[in-house]
Amino acid sequence: MKPISKSIVMFSGYIALGLVIIGLILCRLKKKKRERVEAPSPCKVASVDDIVDTKPSFTSTDFKTDVSKSDYSIYSTESAFVPSSLVVLTSPIISDLKFEDLLSAPAELLGRGKHGTLYRVIFENGMVLAVKRIKGWMISTDEFKHRMQRLDQAKHLNVLPALAFYCSIHEKLLVYEYQPNGSLFSLLHGKQPRRKFEWASRLKIAAKIAEALAYMHRELYVDGIPHGNLKSTNILLKNNMEPCISEYGLMVMDPQDPSSSLNGLNSMQQQTKGTSTNGFKADIYGFGVILLELLTGKLVQNDGIDLTSWVHSVVREEWTVEVFDKSIILDGASEERMLNLLQVAIKCVNQAPESRPSISQVVSMINTIKEEDDKSLVYEP
Repeated sequence: MKPISKSIVMFSGYIALGLVIIGLILCRLKKKKRERVEAPSPCKVASVDDIVDTKPSFTSTDFKTDVSKSDYSIYSTESAFVPSSLVVLTSPIISDLKFEDLLSAPAELLGRGKHGTLYRVIFENGMVLAVKRIKGWMISTDEFKHRMQRLDQAKHLNVLPALAFYCSIHEKLLVYEYQPNGSLFSLLHGKQPRRKFEWASRLKIAAKIAEALAYMHRELYVDGIPHGNLKSTNILLKNNMEPCISEYGLMVMDPQDPSSSLNGLNSMQQQTKGTSTNGFKADIYGFGVILLELLTGKLVQNDGIDLTSWVHSVVREEWTVEVFDKSIILDGASEERMLNLLQVAIKCVNQAPESRPSISQVVSMINTIKEEDDKSLVYEP
């Protein structure tokens, strides 16, 4: 073999050997990196502020109740939290609950809206809680804590109380007792075969919601804390099918339009007393829309048609009977009392906030209708 050919062979051999060594080094480094990423940290638990959404988001401001349910996590596994950050309110149900327990328990995604996410959390002892995670609420920690304490003091049987809460600059967590019967929205509009929902039950629910709302308005008016986002998805049903107002006080209204939460506007930025006053009137509007849902059985928004606008147009054309849900007409409900309740609803959804009735006036009007209905049942042959 010529000296030049021998040199070329030797040089090629060195190159090949070098490439093999470099490949082995790279494989070794990659393996170490993978082991370092996968190794669990014994001293780090997730921070609520680092939660990362992995499910597709929804465009509606309402929570979607027909989301396919699957195991979900309300935390990431990348960072630490402050162990004392969960504040347990005066509730014996979860007196021993720790933040670590809340984060480590398996969670199920129930729905996601514009301002938050709702989870069902199941613990080893069988306890089931609902956890609402709120993002983007620009409220100080001290103000949020004060709000939660005032809400805890203003208790009513038909208002779902928060059992505990967590607060940071960017996110809040609220813990509630889980209500397995769903919401008024799902009862009226759910995809499952609808159970019988007769007129008397609808009227009873309307009266209970109005009375609970009136109580909360009286208790919290000085504090400037309305509900702020009253709608049928926030009316839950207890085991006995009693209505229960949820998420009271978790929104602050936009002063430009007191009914703005129903139109999807940003209602978390204003904190003035005047805004809160408008918020109470917005609650009246929201309650009026709930009455319209109970009377018509129709969605608030359906294929671009707004329920309040549709009702006004039908009433103007004097086809008022066409407004009512056919199922309650077939149930033998009194047309006169349905019309009376419709008039209450129309007053509540008046576009001018100052022209809407007070909640105490609403309670009085509905109770009068209910008393007449109860009497008719007593004397019915």
